[in-house]
Order: sequence, then C-alpha cells, then structure tokens
Amino acid sequence: MLKLNIKTRILTFVVLFQIIAYGTIQLFNNLNYKNELTRLKNNEIQQTFIATIDKINNVTLLLERNATNLAITAEHLYALRQEKQLSVEQLTVAAKQILIKNFTSIPEAIGGGIWFEPYLIDPSIKYFGPYAFQGKKEVEFTWQLNTEKYNYHNQDWYIMASEKTFHQEKSSARELLWTPPYIDDAGTHSLMMTVDAVMYDEQKEMIGMTTVDWSLTELTTLLSKVKISENSYPFFIHKASKQFLSYPKAPTLVMQQADQFGWGKQVLSNNKINKLTTLNNISIEGINYNIYFHGTDGGFIFGSLSPVTDLEKHIDSVANITLLVGTSICLFFIMLLIIFMHVLFSPFDKVLSLIKNSITYRSDNEKTVEIQHISYLEDNEFTPIVHALDEVYEQVRSYIEQITVNNAQLVQSKSEIDTLNNELEEKVLLRTEQLEAKTQQALDSLTQLKSTQQQLIEQEKHASLGRLVAGVAHEINTPLGISITAASYMRDINEEIFQQIENGLLKKSELTKQHLKIVESADLLERSLKRTSDLVTSFKQVAVDQSSEEFKQFNLFDYITKVSRSLQPRVEQAKHKLVINCPDTDIDIYSIPGVIIQVITNLVENSLIHAFSDAESGLITIELLKHEQNIALIISDNGIGMPPKVVDSMFDPFFTTSRRTGAIGLGMHIVYNLITQQLRGVVSCKSCLGEGTIITITLPRQNN
Repeated sequence: MLKLNIKTRILTFVVLFQIIAYGTIQLFNNLNYKNELTRLKNNEIQQTFIATIDKINNVTLLLERNATNLAITAEHLYALRQEKQLSVEQLTVAAKQILIKNFTSIPEAIGGGIWFEPYLIDPSIKYFGPYAFQGKKEVEFTWQLNTEKYNYHNQDWYIMASEKTFHQEKSSARELLWTPPYIDDAGTHSLMMTVDAVMYDEQKEMIGMTTVDWSLTELTTLLSKVKISENSYPFFIHKASKQFLSYPKAPTLVMQQADQFGWGKQVLSNNKINKLTTLNNISIEGINYNIYFHGTDGGFIFGSLSPVTDLEKHIDSVANITLLVGTSICLFFIMLLIIFMHVLFSPFDKVLSLIKNSITYRSDNEKTVEIQHISYLEDNEFTPIVHALDEVYEQVRSYIEQITVNNAQLVQSKSEIDTLNNELEEKVLLRTEQLEAKTQQALDSLTQLKSTQQQLIEQEKHASLGRLVAGVAHEINTPLGISITAASYMRDINEEIFQQIENGLLKKSELTKQHLKIVESADLLERSLKRTSDLVTSFKQVAVDQSSEEFKQFNLFDYITKVSRSLQPRVEQAKHKLVINCPDTDIDIYSIPGVIIQVITNLVENSLIHAFSDAESGLITIELLKHEQNIALIISDNGIGMPPKVVDSMFDPFFTTSRRTGAIGLGMHIVYNLITQQLRGVVSCKSCLGEGTIITITLPRQNN
C-alpha cells in the first residue's frame, strides 16, 4: 500500500476539500443564476408588452375620441339647421371646414366623414355625407360618396351601427362601434378598420353617424418588429372578428380566422384586458413555443410566439460562462495552494534533512548510532529546536538509545503541531477569501439594484407625465370644439346682419335679437377659451416642473391645485371624485415640485387601481396642514382599505397584492424613496379593512 508523507496528505486533503466545497457552491450559484435570469427575462418581456400595448391603446383611444368629437359637432350643426339658423349652403361650408381641420390634426386617420339619415337635412336632399381624406400633400374634401351608386345608407358599416342602435335601449352613452377589418379597394389598398360614432337628436333618435377610417399598415409594420427573443414571431388579432391583422410568420393568414388553430382558440378564450397571459410549451409544427399575449382596451390582442429553446439557450449560455469562470478561478487557487504549501514546508524539510544527517550508523557497526553536531545557521522558528536538540545530544550521548527514542517523539510532536498550525492558517485563508467573494457579490448586487431603482423612478416619472398629457388633451378637446362652433356661429350671424343692411331689410327688433345671440356666443366663446387657457397653463407648469429636480420656493396649495386639474380627467373617467381640503392656502415651501407631482400622481393612481371596486364611486381627498417647521400632506380615500399585514409591507421593494395583473411591487417603494431621500420627509400609512386608507407625508418647509 502506497504511504504518503504528512505534507502530501495535508495538501491532498485541502485540495479535495476545496474542490468539493467550491464545486458545491458553484452548482448552487448556477441554479440561482438560472432562476434569476428567468425572472429577469420575464420582466423584460412584461415591459416590452406594456410599452407596445400602451401604443395600441393610445391610437385606438385617439380615434374613438376623434369620432366622438365629430359626432358632437355634427349634432350641434344639425340643431342649428333645425332651428333654421343654418342654410344648406352654410351647413356644407361648416362641415367641410370641420372635417379638414379635424383630419389635419390627426394624421393617424386616413379619412372620415359625417353621414346623415336620408332627407334629414333637407326634403330635397337624400344623401348628405361630406368626406375628407389624407391627400398626397394635405387633407382633401369630397362629395363623391353622395351618390345613388355608392348609397352609403346601405353600406355594411352604416347598417351595422344603425341596426345595433335600433335594437338597443336609448341611453346617454355615446354609441361607438368598430367595423371588422377590410381592404380599402377605393384608394390605399391597405388593411383598414373604421370606428362609427352614432349621432342623436334631442329626443335621442338616431340622425346619422360619423366615421374615422384607420389604416393598420403603420401599426402592423411597427408590431412586426417587436421581438421578445431571437426567433420569436409577433401576431395581432381583432378579438370581435377573430381575424389576424398581422402575422409575419405567415403573411397569407392576414384577415383569416385565428381560431382555425388550436393555440388561436386558447388565445381568444384566455386573453384578458391589460394583463399579460402566457401559454407554455405549445407545440406548433413540431416546435414548442411559449405564447405571450395581452388584450387592449380597444378590443385587440397583441402577442408573440417565442420558441422555448430561445429562452433556454440564452439562460444556459450565461450560466455556462459563469460556471466556466468559477471553475477557472478554482483551478487557479488550487495551483496557488500547491505552490504555497511547497514554500511553507521548505524550512521544515531542511531541518529534517539536517537532523537525519546528524544521526548515522558507524561504518564498522551498523547497530551503533553516532550523533553529530548540527550546524543550522537560519534564524526562524526551528532555530531553538535545533539548538535544544544539539544540547541534548551533548548531555545524553551515553544514553543514545533513550535519546534516540525521545528525539523521535519530540520531532513527531513538533511536526504534528506545525501541521495543525498550517492547516488552521489554510482554513482561515480559505474562509477569508470566500467571505471577500460573497461581500463583493453583495456590493455588485446593491449597485445593480440602485441603478434599476433609478431607471424605474425615471420610467414612472415619464409614465405619470404621459397620463397627464392624455387627460389634459381630452379635457381641452371639448372647450376647443365649443369655441370653434361659437366662433363659426358668430360669423354666420354677422354675415346675415350685413346682408340685411345691404338689402335695407334690417329691423331694430331683428338687430336686437341677433345682438343677443352674438353676446351669448361671445360669452360662451370667452368661457371656453378661458377654460382651455387655464388647463394649458396648469399643465405647462406641471410638465415643466416634473422634468426638473431642482429645489425652489413655491406655494404648495396653488401647485397641488394645478396638479389636481391634470388628474381630474383620469379620476372622473374612473367615476370617482378628487377633493382638495386646505384650511390655510398661504403655504410656501422650499422643495422639488417635480418630485411632489410624481408622489401625488402615484398615490392617486394607486388609490384608483386598488382602493375601489369596479361598481363603486369613491372619494379621494388631498388635505394640507401647515405647522411651524413642517407641512403635512394627507392623501386619503374611502375605499376597501388594507389588512395590517399589507400595511406593514406596502413600502417594501417587490411587495404587491396584484402580481397576477403584472404589478412588480416597486411603485410604493419608489414613493417611499422619493419622500425620504429627495424630499427629506417622512411618510406613514394607516388603514383598516372597510375603512379606507390614509397616507400622511410630513415635509420640511425649508430644505437647507
């Protein structure tokens, strides 16, 4: 049996121990890396879908609002016509101006029109349907669709809306309908859809409809470029018609039924609005795919087919690189340990050699041991041992046998002590190196977390500003439409008075009547423009301040009032109320207005999402209390409230009660960091189930 010396055994044990320990750590880390990479990839896919769905929702909402505004304006023109205040010629001019101006401001639509019921405008006019479309250089206007040949009253898009309206009970809500996708044979030859807005008179009887035509070419081209993995394929489906609007993998399937495929049926039956859904390991043509899809507010489904191998290949490549690097580091440390052990044991080997050579057998008698003087000139931990041993040699030469035994025992004891010391030093060194590696990993993770947190803060800031823009744009459309109509009406009255003066037919009573109409229209025009100006001024100040992170002195009550105007459209759309309560409006503060905007916007949005159920109408209150050194900003709601466990964890990172809806749990954590770090304030939350939620923010009046 092969016997190993002490140095070789120690080295062999340490190397084997390091290989086993380091290998176990690497396998454990490799598993953690795969899990973390999978989570990060899913988060990346989630963000890609959120950004894409926002673009689709914004376009469809813009088109629906445009059709609604056209319907409101056309209803007003019809009312003026019924009151004999507009002639057919004047109505024609007004319709042309409205359509050209409308579609000049919305390039997403390729055209649209105002279509009245037969003989409704005038008993001698069957068709009255002005139409405008995007020309090569500008918006063009046409009456070419007012023919017996086209007969728009019998077109599918008109019949669909009129029949649906006829069978439904009359309500105050504006009827909006999307046609199935179709190919525009008249001009663009592109894939299109049309949104219809039904028009009513004062008795809620249908008088016609307005339409906005949407070419899907630009949107489907954009969606075809969205890739969540190297070999993924996007698809775009119209839910109502179940037809493909875009499918780059097989373009011939556009406008064909998606439910002809098994996976298409699952997508149509399982899709949810504003929520990412996943079907895992779906076999298509012999290849396994993960299918990701997301429903939109406008009735569309956007999704992507990603081969399972794409995700596995990406994760395995990163994990294999990590494992290779770790193995290389392990081999390097083993080589370094071998060299270190050799250097560490060299003095010990030298002393053993001297001692061995000092004891020899006599040449004439191999059983007789001779002890020679040991010449050791080194000055180290072995020097006292050698000197002591030499003195023992001199004193006990006569007892050579006993000395030999004692000497062997002493050498063995010293060797064991040195071995234990060396082993202890090696273990301490190994533990120190492992601790340093773990510390560095923790520091790297902390740096990455701070970077990710800053990116999320910036994304949340831009998302808040986007919501403000959408709300203010919606609010501005109505007063501007009223202003345009009032101005047009005043101009018509003025022309009518001028004609009566020219013809010498103007009477005092008629002049007084027309004067009152002009005064009323001017007053309406002034109020509408004043409302528009206030909205633009508030939004401009809020938008400019939100993009800045500088401290400045401002009145907090006035500022929050401006912010609330921008939030009102979003709150009212959800059928809730937002109220500001401030006993003392003279509240000056030196702080960062942009961060305060983001905090208030996030908290109000959080209440809208979590505090109320779909069926109830809630109240959100913003209260300001001024103290000597601080200001208390209290945001409360009368919603469903939260249990104590949720209240205790709501500011923790990655904590959310809505993870299945796509939330990642960083919204309130970002709010907490903004308040405590940038605004240098304090935030607390008080809530009970069924009693609503109160969030109290204490801010210093002066940040020095």
